[in-house]
Amino acid sequence: MVPACPRCGLMFRREPGQWLGSWFLNVCVVQTVVILILAVGVGVTWPDPPLGFIGSFTALSALAVPILFFPHSRTLWVAIDLAMTPLGFDDGVAPGFELESDLERWRAERDDQS
Repeated sequence: MVPACPRCGLMFRREPGQWLGSWFLNVCVVQTVVILILAVGVGVTWPDPPLGFIGSFTALSALAVPILFFPHSRTLWVAIDLAMTPLGFDDGVAPGFELESDLERWRAERDDQS
């Protein structure tokens, strides 16, 4: 993962220990997937569930899902962190890339009214 957004310059690691949230998010998703596989597997084959197959599939998903989901958990955690702690003036992100289109629309509206 790159250290900063190439578009706006946001540093993804805003403070030490920030990635613990993405790890927690990853663990929660893996636990949810494992429980769903167990519940659906046993529920669909209820009278005589194939425990070996369900257990193998559950173990495989418990190993594969965290590896596959980890980049997405980091991205989601950055979004959650930005929602919980909005950008401040000292974060070094120039808002110009977002405001440029608004400025152009404002100028066009101003010119149309005069």
